[in-house]
Amino acid sequence: MKSTISLVRAPYRKLVDHGKPLRFPCRSFPCCLGEQFSKSTIQVMGISGLSGNGVGDGEWAIVGGTGEFAMATGTISRNFLERRGDDNIIELAIRGFLPLVQPPRSVVKIGPWGGVGGEQDITDEPWRLESITLNSAEVVDAIAFCYIDQTNQKRTAGPWGGSGGSSETIELGPSELLKEVSGTFGRYHGVSVITSLTFVTSVRIHGPFGEGAGTSFNTPIQNNSGSIVGFFGRSAKYLNTIGLYVNPA
Repeated sequence: MKSTISLVRAPYRKLVDHGKPLRFPCRSFPCCLGEQFSKSTIQVMGISGLSGNGVGDGEWAIVGGTGEFAMATGTISRNFLERRGDDNIIELAIRGFLPLVQPPRSVVKIGPWGGVGGEQDITDEPWRLESITLNSAEVVDAIAFCYIDQTNQKRTAGPWGGSGGSSETIELGPSELLKEVSGTFGRYHGVSVITSLTFVTSVRIHGPFGEGAGTSFNTPIQNNSGSIVGFFGRSAKYLNTIGLYVNPA
């Protein structure tokens, strides 16, 4: 980002007046950059002392901002050009660094498989899966999981289902990804439920959980960098249905 712009004394004075004094004559204030960046500002900090021309030459530091310039750094060199009546014309040479921030990647929902029941889903879009906890015996009674969302916050979902069966937790390592989920669904005590689940990570295989009977399903992630990052489904006394959130990466 490099450009030269001119400011007159009146708006310059208005910006400085809104600044908060730090030490000596140092101030911090926002600076607007015209219509192209009307929703963004850069935050400037520096010495505001005046010289004989009433303005003073020198440099200000860019210490962030808002909108497109939220992470901006750099310097602004100011140079007094001329005085026109009551106004001072100042040239500002802006030299800054603006890192490119990757937008959040959208995840894809795949499925679900199974029967009917109360709908279960998460409200914060997942980014990475950390752990899965299953209750199972003859069928999958319940599922719960922990994940990191798109804002890097840790979230917990579940348990979805009943309290029957024995509990087991799968902890994924820092670089371990869930690459495949397979299982079966069928009738159990007159209800269509998930009868088994198997989880394949980039390191090992977990399961099957449940004895497995009925219709099979399998969801391998072909992309090497893609992974399964969360779940949705339906549940009541058992886990009736399961679907997957996939980060295609």
